[in-house]
Amino acid sequence: MSWPEELYYLAVWWGWQAVQTCLYSVFFLLFADAIYQLAIGIRGLSGQKQPPRAVGFRRFAILIPAHDEAAVLAPLLSSLKDQTYPAEYFSIFVSCDNCSDNTAEIARECGADPLIRTDTKRRGKTWNVRWALSRIPMDDFDALAMFDADNLVEADFLSRMNDYMEANPDAEAIQGVLDVKNPDDNWLTKSYAVAYWFTNRFWQMARSLWGLSCTLGGTGLVIRAAALRRLGWNFESLTEDLEMSTHLILSGGRVHWNNYAIIYDEKPQELSMSNKQRTRWMQGHYWVCMRYGAKALFMFIQTGRIQYLDLLLYLLAPMKCCVSVIAMICGMAFTLMNNSMLFPTLIKKIPHTAGEWAIFLGMPFVTMAVFCCICAVIGPSLHHGRLTLRYVRNTLAYLWFGLTWIPILFRAPFMASSQNEWAKTEHTRNISLEQMARRE
Repeated sequence: MSWPEELYYLAVWWGWQAVQTCLYSVFFLLFADAIYQLAIGIRGLSGQKQPPRAVGFRRFAILIPAHDEAAVLAPLLSSLKDQTYPAEYFSIFVSCDNCSDNTAEIARECGADPLIRTDTKRRGKTWNVRWALSRIPMDDFDALAMFDADNLVEADFLSRMNDYMEANPDAEAIQGVLDVKNPDDNWLTKSYAVAYWFTNRFWQMARSLWGLSCTLGGTGLVIRAAALRRLGWNFESLTEDLEMSTHLILSGGRVHWNNYAIIYDEKPQELSMSNKQRTRWMQGHYWVCMRYGAKALFMFIQTGRIQYLDLLLYLLAPMKCCVSVIAMICGMAFTLMNNSMLFPTLIKKIPHTAGEWAIFLGMPFVTMAVFCCICAVIGPSLHHGRLTLRYVRNTLAYLWFGLTWIPILFRAPFMASSQNEWAKTEHTRNISLEQMARRE
């Protein structure tokens, strides 16, 4: 072999080693992140201690951002009217953002104070909330509670939040449990329910028990008036809840979790509507990551506090999913090329029959299906307080729901620069807490 040929093969070998090192490094980082998330999440197996009953009463301003929500608003207001908390200690405001239906009339008939907004240039929940807070006299209240118009609220929600605030005077923001109002409508809402039951326990509550920050969910939350005055509400993203959480964490605070304050949120029944909703979430998530990710990394390096690293890892979560998919595909391609081109003596290890190819290519999906099956048992069982296998039969549906995230995660970064195009999620499930209880 001549020296040019030797040089060529040497260059190929070194290039191949570089690719291999890069792949192994990516897999190592993803594996380390998985171990970290597992170590955090396992704390969710233990329960949260219920705070003692509060002695005093705090004044709550309840804000409901709404845009053409006449179909579902009344049951929410009814559930708020039926709170066990003294009525003189909370007031309800419905911010009607360019409504073309009778949302304002329903709010007024149900005893709420409608705020009429007519700004057609800055539309969407982020701007609606900012505008509404400039109209609500927050100096008259101790805290702000926020709900979406399609929600239902357990009768003791405000009482439970009041208990938590008295037991934890340092808690500036508290997230309640986000349950699903329509979990059994179809395969899609079941998938949402199983996902929420799992993340409520092993993501949100687990972090709170470790002393880390959970994240605000956009509804079912309480923020102290003092925190609003300190941080303001000058947010710009489509995910104002994530941006608020990030602001709070980077300022040295954290979001608390109250496992005894429960609300129910309506989930889309059509995949097309779900895709629009999740795309909006990811647009905002990528924007917040690009805006604040570097600061979170800098503060972690500067202080060494896990709080900032945990925030950074959460902000990077969509990117990590994209990298995982790319790494999996590259890893499979690398294995095939490595065996067939560089080491032809190992050619027998390459799949030949259709069955072998199915096994080789299907292993990642089998692994994900097993994980979905486990989630379909653990999450619902802990949620209902007893072992239930009811949702196992929908494992393939959960797997499909997870796969539908992939194109959204890859598409959303290219849309992140646009934070003004807000797509409304239609809500139609006009049911009450009593109807939910009877169905259950």
